[in-house]
Amino acid sequence: MDEQGSSLKFQMIMQNEATLDRDRALVAFMQARISERAETADKDERRLLVGVDRVLQEFSANFERAVLAERDDYFPGQIDALGWSLRCTAFAAFSEHPDFRMDFKP
Repeated sequence: MDEQGSSLKFQMIMQNEATLDRDRALVAFMQARISERAETADKDERRLLVGVDRVLQEFSANFERAVLAERDDYFPGQIDALGWSLRCTAFAAFSEHPDFRMDFKP
C-alpha cells in the first residue's frame, strides 16, 4: 500500500472512531433525557417517548456493527438513517440542554 492509501485508510479509521464516539454519547444523552421526561410526562408524551426509545434501542444495538459492515451493504444506511433521525429529535427537543453536544446536530 502506498503512502496515500495508508493515509486514506488512517483517515477512515479516525472518522469511524469519531462517529462511534458521537453515537455512544448520543445514546447516553437520549437515554438520560427520556428518563428525565418520563417522570413527569403526560399520556401523549409517554407514547412519544416510548416510540423514540424504540428507535434508540434499535440504533444502540446496531450502530457499532454498522461501522464494520461493507459500505455497499444496505444495513449501514439503515442505521445511519436511524442515527440521523435521533440527532434531529435530540436537536429539536433538547438542544438547549447543557449536555447537548454540537456534534449531535444533524
